[in-house]
Amino acid sequence: MRNILFIITFSSIALCQVNTEVMRGKNNGDGFVNTIGFDFGFEKSKEEVLEVAGRYRLDYLGKNGLQSFLVLSYENGYEKEDGTKNSIVNKGFGHLRLNKNISNGLYFELFSQYGFNDFLLMKERTLFGSGLRYKMLNKKILSGYVGLGIMQEDEAYSLDSIDNMSLLRSTNYFSWKIQFNENNSITNTAYLQLDIKNSSDRRILYDGELNIALNSKLAFTLSLNFRHDSEPHGGLGKTYTQIKNGVEYNF
Repeated sequence: MRNILFIITFSSIALCQVNTEVMRGKNNGDGFVNTIGFDFGFEKSKEEVLEVAGRYRLDYLGKNGLQSFLVLSYENGYEKEDGTKNSIVNKGFGHLRLNKNISNGLYFELFSQYGFNDFLLMKERTLFGSGLRYKMLNKKILSGYVGLGIMQEDEAYSLDSIDNMSLLRSTNYFSWKIQFNENNSITNTAYLQLDIKNSSDRRILYDGELNIALNSKLAFTLSLNFRHDSEPHGGLGKTYTQIKNGVEYNF
């Protein structure tokens, strides 16, 4: 009997690195905005592969220059062959961030995050920090921000042979958004994160997201995430990539 290949795909998952920049800017007025997003991928031949992901974001924009957002995300996937299931992705995170406009184009930030990622052998990761964010560009088509900050990062790993990590990192980024028209935009962010005591321990990240609005509430998204870790743990490679697409609903 011939093998039958059947593919429905909205997601290709290889990495988790949280980039909160693409989570900004969804609220254009005062008050609260909710966003729900889903990704789904399914492949079937001799093997069966299923990947699902869900995310929720709550934004608040106040009249006094206070902005905040809460993000919750979870992804899970498995491959199945000859009746045996093997997990290929299991990761999640929660992120809370508050911004306060302290002068023209200058913002103070506070943030905290909790997450886990089986693919990266990360049992749990917690961080909290603060920094400054400055609006460099504010054009109709192009806008840009630069951010400088510091964070306390704690990581516990799923392998006993790997020591848990606790350190201070600088977290610096440049973010720019291209607004092609009312319905189509691309958000890009480049991060540089350094161990305060050991500058050779660095993480370089890039995240890009294409957002195509289908109507006032529904949008199609396509994103690319890249991560380079100069000192990976557990024999993992230094470079990882994630490509995925999905849909978002705002209400």
